[in-house]
Amino acid sequence: MYTDFIAALNEKYNCENSSELSGLDLQHYTFAATTNSRGLDTIGVFEAYGFSMKGLRILDVGCAYGGFTIEAAKKGAYSYGVEISDALYEFAVLNHKNESFHEGSCDFIKADATSTDFLNKLPHDYFDLIIVNDVFEHVYDTVLLLDNLDKVANDRGVIYFRIPNGNDFRFIAREGHTGCCGISLLAPMVWESLIPTRERSIYYRQYEYYQALFSYFGFGCIIPINYPGDLKDSLDAKELINTEYEGLKQTIAENEKDFPSFYGKKLHGAFEVFSRRLNYDIEQLDAPKLAWKYMTKFWGGFAQRQPLNLNAPIKTCERTSRSEHDDYGISFMLSFKGDNIVINITDTVVKEEFDFAFHLMRSGESIYKSHYQREPRYEWELKAPGMYQVAIFVKKTDHEHKDYRIITQPLYFRG
Repeated sequence: MYTDFIAALNEKYNCENSSELSGLDLQHYTFAATTNSRGLDTIGVFEAYGFSMKGLRILDVGCAYGGFTIEAAKKGAYSYGVEISDALYEFAVLNHKNESFHEGSCDFIKADATSTDFLNKLPHDYFDLIIVNDVFEHVYDTVLLLDNLDKVANDRGVIYFRIPNGNDFRFIAREGHTGCCGISLLAPMVWESLIPTRERSIYYRQYEYYQALFSYFGFGCIIPINYPGDLKDSLDAKELINTEYEGLKQTIAENEKDFPSFYGKKLHGAFEVFSRRLNYDIEQLDAPKLAWKYMTKFWGGFAQRQPLNLNAPIKTCERTSRSEHDDYGISFMLSFKGDNIVINITDTVVKEEFDFAFHLMRSGESIYKSHYQREPRYEWELKAPGMYQVAIFVKKTDHEHKDYRIITQPLYFRG
């Protein structure tokens, strides 16, 4: 059960709750503790594109703490989670223990997804949907991984991918796994010298590399779900990229005093190569391609065997969500009103005075933010097509800081 999982997580981090942590420990704890809610958010993306979880045969590769696998089973899917790490596998099993599934099922398997053991433990020609979420960057032999996924997917199989982009300016300024500046531009052997006690199996590659792999193994019908196709003006994109580039140079210079001497030398060489490639691309690429390559933190989408009718039938999102400690929560509705999107808080579990702040996000990036307000409603006019969701920040009126945050299921706006 989730409560047992959180107790084990607290024991691992030697704390009573996340308020006692900071830095990377807090980042990693929060990532783990939100596994189930993030699973629901991911399910929301699939439902917004027309997938129904009921009866769907799902494989979650690198399932980590198991949140998605468990939540999909609760919605009627036959889901398998595969994890290579002993510790993560044990956490997923604990998170799953004593959960009941009325229609679906949930199984966790410890295996390396690039191994024959993986093929021996899973059914072949079976899965409708394979999740590879924040996993590709940890796999050295991606060819063998895709070869295995090809064998277990059925003839309608779809791979959902989410891959961090090591060339995104924000990842270069602060790499997501380590917090180190500039390290996403460097080979893993340099990582080992700089951070010997942390995870080093991270391999950043170009998007075209994955695109070619998907096509070779029969998943060539690719729908990127966050491609910045609404960007039309190349001059504006180039100006923004140049501004971001100058900011990145300043960030590297500010961090340089903390670099070991060998690291600074390696980074300067890698950054020079990056700069030459960027200058070339600014002259050659249009605005969407530039943004996809340098200003998209995660590439996400569906790689399909055959073109599917992935439409967005869901026009509203209704949900009740509780706070981390289950002492209070809210119900809300996200819906379209013409070319506007509207968030309404419809009820509160505890009848207290609350203030709300609403952040509108497109493809996971915050684009409009409100201040805290008593009014439990906000409305935005949408300017571009894309996948939209809202982050709701909740605090009791007499509190200075937020008590918790909720993210709605995404809805697709065609424009």
